[in-house]
Amino acid sequence: MRKPTTSLLNTLFKSLLLPGIVAAVLGVLIVHSLVKEEYDELQDLSLISKAHLLLQVFEARNPNASASAQQSTMNPLAFEPALMEPDEQSAFWILDADDDVIARSIGADDTLLAARVQGGIITDLGYRIADVSRADTRLSVVTAVPMIERNEAIRDVLIGVSTGFVLLGLFVAFAAYRAVRRTSDVIVDLSAEIGSKNAHDLSPVDRKNTFTEIEPAIDKIDALMGRLDATLIAERAFATNAAHELRTPVAISLAHVQRLRAKLSDPVTSESALEIEQGLKRLTRLIERLLQMSRAQSGLGTAATPADIAPVINLLMRELRDRVPSPERLVMAAPEGEWKSAVDPDAIGIMLNNLFENALKHATGNTPMQVDASTKGRIVVSNDCAALAPDALEKIKQRFVRNAASSEGFGLGLSIVRELCKQSGSTLELASPCVGKKRGFSATLTLPIAR
Repeated sequence: MRKPTTSLLNTLFKSLLLPGIVAAVLGVLIVHSLVKEEYDELQDLSLISKAHLLLQVFEARNPNASASAQQSTMNPLAFEPALMEPDEQSAFWILDADDDVIARSIGADDTLLAARVQGGIITDLGYRIADVSRADTRLSVVTAVPMIERNEAIRDVLIGVSTGFVLLGLFVAFAAYRAVRRTSDVIVDLSAEIGSKNAHDLSPVDRKNTFTEIEPAIDKIDALMGRLDATLIAERAFATNAAHELRTPVAISLAHVQRLRAKLSDPVTSESALEIEQGLKRLTRLIERLLQMSRAQSGLGTAATPADIAPVINLLMRELRDRVPSPERLVMAAPEGEWKSAVDPDAIGIMLNNLFENALKHATGNTPMQVDASTKGRIVVSNDCAALAPDALEKIKQRFVRNAASSEGFGLGLSIVRELCKQSGSTLELASPCVGKKRGFSATLTLPIAR
């Protein structure tokens, strides 16, 4: 089972984004903690200072104040209503040594006074309550400030810091995405460049899309492709040269055997000479197949410019007519109009001749061989024979695989056609039995037609 692949872009982006989110959250928490601590300290200091100030103002106005003084109402904070909302205004109480209220602010809620902690600061009932006393006068003052303003300030700071971190995070994420995307695009282009290499293109990798860190790997790939290219060139050259060198001696030997047969009168000796002649003819066909394979492997499939291939197909079909022993054994439908294609005419000749020869060689029934080129860009070659099993149909697509061990073929024809189809952008479809029948074999060659 193939392991699922992971995107380089997603992996790098997630690796950068997750730490950034964690850092932003930690940053907001740290800023919130520090600001709250310092702001609370500052506000508490202000609250205590206000309490001391209120006590001094009270003493200045009532120099003879004592525990028995009549309770009075004063408002040194009369300026607050003009500056603050009602739920933001302060309250205070001035107490004597017996904790009796001797002065208070207008509208002060005694519930807050009951919640105080003597000599300390607490938060209760939505207020920050401070208790300050003076030993020399035995008086104490309790001040209460609503927490709403303090909480709102902390909340605004938190929102501002969070917004800043979010904006910074978005900017960093965008910059990281752009950087990672550019890097991954370089890798993708390099991968596509390497993936485009095949037996017909083993040129060095284009280094415009590389990084310094992967240059050594590219050097190794170039060296490997160079060695592979040299090996393939040597292999093709050997096959081509060997086939060319063998053609002449084989042809000469075949001519000598045919002359010898014409002079022999002994049937037994003549039969032996005939077997030698058939063997040499078979060797000649093998040499032709090797030459075709060498040409196919050299990249014959595509022509430099598109051209009309219909005349080439008509010529090949006329040659096929001459090879069939009787006209009724062949039914053909010639191409009509112009078939403009970038497939090389020599490649078309090799492909069709192999398909024709394969059909002639394996036709066994009474139904004539058919070549249908009436559909533009599509040629169907079919012959009558026993239907092939699905596994046999797959096997004959491979090189050196024959349908029957006694066949005179070499198992190269269809593999050569498939190789040329791959180079030229054509397709070859094999079917057995033929469509709508119980017997037969058909090969459908589809050629790319230029618009």
